[in-house]
Amino acid sequence: MTRPASDPVDGAPTRRKATLFCWECDHTNPIDGDWVLQSRPTFVAYICPDCETTLGKRPRRRPSKPSVAATRPIVAWREAFRVSATVWRASVDASTSSLVALFGASGRT
Repeated sequence: MTRPASDPVDGAPTRRKATLFCWECDHTNPIDGDWVLQSRPTFVAYICPDCETTLGKRPRRRPSKPSVAATRPIVAWREAFRVSATVWRASVDASTSSLVALFGASGRT
């Protein structure tokens, strides 16, 4: 348990920002203090050790799922081919439109 910081003048403990207060029994402690943590798949509940009141629930971070491409090599190759083909097609379209603009403009004069 982390000890609360003390005031340098009188040595009395000062309240930290991360302090939880139980509204049922007035139990006070830092967030990393003696609170009972109840872990669930989607959240962690903070429970008072004295009166067992649930003070709050914090959502759990979900582990990032690996992409589908990283889990299956065939999917990765298909995705790489699709992106390459899309880029190639865009460059061909841009080249064709540039040639049409070049020859179309020179054919009019």
